[in-house]
Amino acid sequence: MNKKITEFAAAHGLVYDKEGMRGVFNGYQVSTNNFTRALSAACVVGFHVNLGAKSGEALTYLTVTNKKALQISRVMTDGSGIYVVLVPFTLGGTLKKIDALLNAFTQYLASLGIDGSACPYCGQPMEGGGVLVSDGGAFHAHEKCFNEKLAAVTEAENVENSMPNNYLQGTAGAVLGALAGCAVFAILFAVGYLASVSSLVGAILASLLYTKFGGKNNKIKILIVAVVTLVLILLTFLICNVVSLHIALREEGIGGSAWYWLFYAVSADEEVARLFWRDFALTVFFALLGLAFSVVTMIREQKKVSKGMKKMP
Repeated sequence: MNKKITEFAAAHGLVYDKEGMRGVFNGYQVSTNNFTRALSAACVVGFHVNLGAKSGEALTYLTVTNKKALQISRVMTDGSGIYVVLVPFTLGGTLKKIDALLNAFTQYLASLGIDGSACPYCGQPMEGGGVLVSDGGAFHAHEKCFNEKLAAVTEAENVENSMPNNYLQGTAGAVLGALAGCAVFAILFAVGYLASVSSLVGAILASLLYTKFGGKNNKIKILIVAVVTLVLILLTFLICNVVSLHIALREEGIGGSAWYWLFYAVSADEEVARLFWRDFALTVFFALLGLAFSVVTMIREQKKVSKGMKKMP
């Protein structure tokens, strides 16, 4: 357990465990994720209230009026409240951001007349304090409301699982994404910049468009995106080098195939070979980096919401 977070939680009347912080602050149920956990790229602060007709005003307060002052990255809402995302650069700085956010937003909720003791799902009073549940954060709610949401989420996940894989449509999207990366590669190569970086863009776009075109997030997606990206980017790498060499040969009045001269130069000249294979390796590296990002994203998206919903002791 982190000492600074333990002290922060105690000072704010919150419980701190391996899942993060939770409790009641200024009369409102709040929580945070465990933002110090490995691979956690965001600190998520949850305010578990039923905003009702005041949701528009609350969102404007966070996303427009005070977004810069409270250093908010983005805001999300669902049936269990409103979630504010902060970027955790340093632990001390993040705790200061959380403190400012907790104080400012709970005071604003009070000014709107939002009842912090009501069930976050239905907005009705909780007799007996409700049950402690985990749904994006830990908070108390009506057991019936929680069960109804869990059933609805599970049904939606089952429907999604039964949908077709759409490999053809997904592949078409991957090709378009990779081609966009190839276009960036060719432009950067032509102007003399480090074109290899564009393979990162191509890999990420290929993954995004695979899903956008109806492909499902599974292992086959990664295989298709990897093959499409690497083949098209490396082909673009070779074509750009050949075209550049072809232009240089014409200017010098040298005949023959640019393909032949490229492979001859790489095999016969150590300096040319070093530069060629360096650029080749960088292109592959950035493509694999983009694919790694896509794999991490896919794993996160594959996590079923229902798996994180549970009643707590």
